[in-house]
Amino acid sequence: MRSVSAKELRVRSVEPPRAPAWLSEEADRRALLALSLRPRDRFLVELLYFAGLRVGEALSLFREDLHLLADNRPHGCQVKGPHVHVVRNRSANGARAKSLRVVPLPAELALSYQEALRERIGWVGDDRGPNVFVALDGPTAGQALSYARVVDLFRQLSKLLGFKIRPHVLRHTRATIWLRGLECEPVDLDVVRVLLGHRSIASTLIYTHASEESLRAAVANPAVQFPQFSRAGA
Repeated sequence: MRSVSAKELRVRSVEPPRAPAWLSEEADRRALLALSLRPRDRFLVELLYFAGLRVGEALSLFREDLHLLADNRPHGCQVKGPHVHVVRNRSANGARAKSLRVVPLPAELALSYQEALRERIGWVGDDRGPNVFVALDGPTAGQALSYARVVDLFRQLSKLLGFKIRPHVLRHTRATIWLRGLECEPVDLDVVRVLLGHRSIASTLIYTHASEESLRAAVANPAVQFPQFSRAGA
């Protein structure tokens, strides 16, 4: 009898990639859209939620980038239907678009924008500021809305909703909704890549994340019938 030294046997554990945070509960998404917000903030939330824009892209938008008519030829644009042109404007708030693209918008956002414009005129007058989103009160009224103001807004939204929410969560949520077909028919992966402004399809693949429950449900399909093995011959 003798002792033999050997390396400790270790079992490799595989960590699945962590899915980005999104509003997975329909009740949470409904609660967000049902919040009573001032028109400017309502339009910002809806733009981030329905178009999947990055917050920097929204804050850098100029009024001329929004084409909200069924026929946009009066704007010199041949793209039909409401849409937004994400371009690299030189915005005074330092916000910049990360990728250039055209993103279609729901027709309802045209009404939301009109309400935001009426509110803007009521607070700062018929100003000529180019930005879509501007501060409405305080010493910076009429100037391009800052990212710090948006952070404060989403801090307030988190308190109202009872859970933490950030601007990018709305982008994650929209991407997941598109790919899973939660509120529409599932959208092709490459189409979602273009809508989000991803250069690589690998960036879009993170939104195909599956929950532990959905993985378990897939392999526990009740339609699969396993043969019944008898212990008699064991």
